[in-house]
Amino acid sequence: MLEEKMDNLQLTNINEVDYSIFPWLEIDYVKVEEGILLRIFKIPSEQKGSKINVIVIPGLCSHFIGWLSSDHELSKIANIYHIETREKNTAKHSKKRVNYSFEVFVKDLNIIIEHYNLNKDGFYIFGDSFGAEISALYLKAGYKAPKGMILISPAETFSFSGWMKILFKFAPAWLYYPILPFLKFMLMHFRTDMKNDPGTYYLNKRNLETGIPKRMKACALELFDYHSDVNYSDFDFPVYIFAASNDKMHSYEQSVEISKRIPNAIFENLINFQETHSRETAKKMKKFILDAEKRGK
Repeated sequence: MLEEKMDNLQLTNINEVDYSIFPWLEIDYVKVEEGILLRIFKIPSEQKGSKINVIVIPGLCSHFIGWLSSDHELSKIANIYHIETREKNTAKHSKKRVNYSFEVFVKDLNIIIEHYNLNKDGFYIFGDSFGAEISALYLKAGYKAPKGMILISPAETFSFSGWMKILFKFAPAWLYYPILPFLKFMLMHFRTDMKNDPGTYYLNKRNLETGIPKRMKACALELFDYHSDVNYSDFDFPVYIFAASNDKMHSYEQSVEISKRIPNAIFENLINFQETHSRETAKKMKKFILDAEKRGK
């Protein structure tokens, strides 16, 4: 009954929930630099004493509720550390000038890994979109490699239309709320397959509604001309890539190309993006992790 309730949450308009209804969910705040605290959702594994750790890095401004079912399913075998990165509305900023470069996001990730001493038993990184690039750059930065990696819709560039670039560059952050209905209209009619994949609209709609305009603008400006220089051929650990061919928000073709550069990577087309957040997909991730654990022994 509780699993059914969680699975339905990701398609609702809920902006925030009472997390106390999930007794297995723990919430921490980790200081990543002076004046910045990041919220971490922890789910201890149902397997008591499990030494399998999974770090979840969601997409830009992605709301935790959309990942609740997936994280819970993974917690049946692993300890989950779901990072809400510094642009999320839950990040506590007590400083005015905040850096949103990828280099800083990668440093934040390493600080959190060290905070929980995850290098001791090793860990898997699970990154979605923006989080997938943070995951890839973590390896490029020379930090200790994960035991495996799961990437959703990895890309080398990020898709922004011309009008969006003009809007984010020149419009003040406060203008975001008056034009939010227009953004949701564009999302529904031009960036989502409402016939076959309506769930993706609700996931992204909630992200638009709960994001902080000033932070979203700062991140967007970092991404406009970004081009990844990650050498994916260096990935010498198990990698599972998911992408969705019906997804209009991410480049399916780039995900396919990236998967071809990674030795022995597993690639799966889920057709619809909402499936990347589903419990069924998380079950595939569980099997991938368990298989990797067996090979690693």
